[in-house]
Amino acid sequence: MSADKRIARRIPPSLAVGLVLVTIALAACGTDRDITGGQPRGPEIPRTSLIVHVRLQPSDAALASTLGWESGVPGVEVNLLRNGTEDWLRLRTDATGKARLANILPARYRVYAGRFLTPGEASAAELPVRSFGDGITTEISGIGEQLLEFELSSDVPGSLVISELNGWTPPPWETGGAYTDHHYFEVYNNSARTLFLDGMVFGATVRGDDNVHGHCVHSQAVRSDSLGVYSLALLQWPGAGGEHPIGPGESRLVAMSAIDHTPVHPDLPDLSHADFEIRGVRGADNPAIPNMVDVGWQPFVTSLGGAALSDLTAGNVGFFVARPFDPGELPIMYRDFASRGYHRIPSDLLLDVVGRAEIFATLERETPPCVPLLHPDFDRYPGGFLTVALGAELSRLSFQRRVLRSEGGRDILSNSNTSAVDFVLADLTPGVPLWPER
Repeated sequence: MSADKRIARRIPPSLAVGLVLVTIALAACGTDRDITGGQPRGPEIPRTSLIVHVRLQPSDAALASTLGWESGVPGVEVNLLRNGTEDWLRLRTDATGKARLANILPARYRVYAGRFLTPGEASAAELPVRSFGDGITTEISGIGEQLLEFELSSDVPGSLVISELNGWTPPPWETGGAYTDHHYFEVYNNSARTLFLDGMVFGATVRGDDNVHGHCVHSQAVRSDSLGVYSLALLQWPGAGGEHPIGPGESRLVAMSAIDHTPVHPDLPDLSHADFEIRGVRGADNPAIPNMVDVGWQPFVTSLGGAALSDLTAGNVGFFVARPFDPGELPIMYRDFASRGYHRIPSDLLLDVVGRAEIFATLERETPPCVPLLHPDFDRYPGGFLTVALGAELSRLSFQRRVLRSEGGRDILSNSNTSAVDFVLADLTPGVPLWPER
């Protein structure tokens, strides 16, 4: 069963209309579709037409030539969403790498594009199957024909990557209060050699929503910095150098609280088999599971009315894994409105960066995301999910990286540095190496 069908099965029809996903387009249609959706009555608003032109980046010119894609990339899936609406529009580029849309309203749009080589194309190019992606949030005016040009970023060599993030929370009336101790993340060895987690760092970046007036302006410089990402919440894996190996194609589960959460709610996961534990503020501790080490300016987990609050619960934020370093040796490079101090993690230490966005279906609930969330060298466009509690069904979903291909008896995960393309939303699978149906 596909992820789309399983999600539709779990979410009641009355709630499904409000669920907006960046990584899964909920509606497909032809290029002439009118996407006005819910416009107030009044003077006629001028329309325009849109052309999306997709190419490979210049470094892949030889591949474009081999496949006959010099003029553009055919068969690219292009997804568009007008801010404040709930229907993603899915287009596909023609033989010249172009997709056309007529009769479009001027507005702010989220747009991302992705393409995977087919096995036949990869064989013709004498290459493994690869992934490509790009994305942008842009204002489309009502004057003349608009052109959006994309240069798809190609997948990068394997390393330690974030393979799954879970931040869904059942509504508090179903758990006796706010409950987030069941959150977790997983990392995966996407390389062909054994790595050691000892001393490696997992962290969250500067938040990317304008919930404080002027925050986007205040944080623009650090979110646009190509030299590194900024973080105040950091976790370090324990070990002195050779205690925690992770072999090629293996994953490790890191739980907020490494206990069985099903007594709190039957749809919550049993995380007692986790490999590492963060420890929530409720004090639950599994003595058999090694604890992550808090090394940031601010504790990774803080208290919110007795519940555990961390950036795992947040939308519009980036996450990263990095090689071992001592945060104490990095100066504070940025302070936010609360005067909290952020270290800049240099780009040469970063192994993987993932962007995750929060999207609401209506203008009244829209939280304008900061653009960009991260410099495109780290993540060209975030993937997304909706954090508003729509029922316990949503506690069963997580943000999971796609399988790109198999190689040497192990799976290689997509890593085009475009989270909207690399990740999908699917049933949570804590402790399972990969989502079995991908």
